[in-house]
Amino acid sequence: MTTNINFAVANVVAATMVLLAGELVPSVAVASDEHDHSSHGAEVLREHEKHDDSEHGHTLLDGADSVSPADGGKPHEGEDDDGQHDDEGHGEHHDEADVVELNRTQTALAQLAIATAGPGTLRQSLSVYGRIEPMPSRTAVVHARYPGQILALSPGIGQYVSRGDVIATVEADDSLRPYKLHAPIDGTVVDRMASAGEATAGRPLLRIADYSKVWAQLAVFPSQASAVEVGQTVMLFGDNVQAEGVIDWIAQAADHGPARSARVVLGNPDGRWVPESTVRAEIVTAVTPVDLVIETPSLQDIEGQRAVFVQDGQRFEAHPLTLGRSDGRLTEVLGGLEPGARYVTTNSYLLKAELEKSSAEHDH
Repeated sequence: MTTNINFAVANVVAATMVLLAGELVPSVAVASDEHDHSSHGAEVLREHEKHDDSEHGHTLLDGADSVSPADGGKPHEGEDDDGQHDDEGHGEHHDEADVVELNRTQTALAQLAIATAGPGTLRQSLSVYGRIEPMPSRTAVVHARYPGQILALSPGIGQYVSRGDVIATVEADDSLRPYKLHAPIDGTVVDRMASAGEATAGRPLLRIADYSKVWAQLAVFPSQASAVEVGQTVMLFGDNVQAEGVIDWIAQAADHGPARSARVVLGNPDGRWVPESTVRAEIVTAVTPVDLVIETPSLQDIEGQRAVFVQDGQRFEAHPLTLGRSDGRLTEVLGGLEPGARYVTTNSYLLKAELEKSSAEHDH
């Protein structure tokens, strides 16, 4: 009887062990399987992040490090270290959307020019047209002193000569003795009307001109005459060249049809003002001082508002402005900018493009 009881107890214990084992083994297997899936998910996530980094590595400056948002790659306000948003402070990220941060290399590559906002003068101007002319006192036509045969005529068209240089030798008809001709001024030979072996025949031999200074002769019509005076500042625009000068003389009578000439002397050491070429001019007829101006080309349209980018170290923030009068060169600022602010005047469109790119990526 005892043996049977012991045997029954042993069977119960064995069955219990089998049941326990059946419960434990699947649990271990499931835990192992979950571990494998977790590891695989982490690997996929890492690969996805690498792919995202490579996709978004392009910037407005090829060959430079990427342009970073203003947070410098750190978690945004309202996010924890895992990039999860907190409800608290989430709305403050919008302020950073108008900021672009560049490193020094990118700033140099972008060739951003910076100016300081401050007081300035707006100009009211009158548009006129004219042409560039050589100054008579800086041109000379060379003739032979006595009739004869030209034995030598050395300078060619485009050759520069100095005053006193020998430019020709002529044999006089009456004495058959040669004599020399000298350059009367410094300048460039712009025309040559004879050659060696020919007779002088009373004609000009060379024309020499010094174009280091020229005149801009501007046509002023009767309806404009009352607004134009000697001493007024003039901004002149030619073919890929511009300059500023002053009216030094106005003709008393019309000499170009109904128009009178207003003359401006222009320095021309590099020869960019070409005689007989057309010139456009803006004669400044009035000036208005204002408290705060910016250079007009610095303005960009950002989200429907006129704005400039203000520099703060390596950060460039778009400031929407309230604008006043403008003369095309400068624009009055009524609000949105403090005097002394340093703002981008050249290539600010690059910063605008970067803002638009960042906004599109954020929306996506």
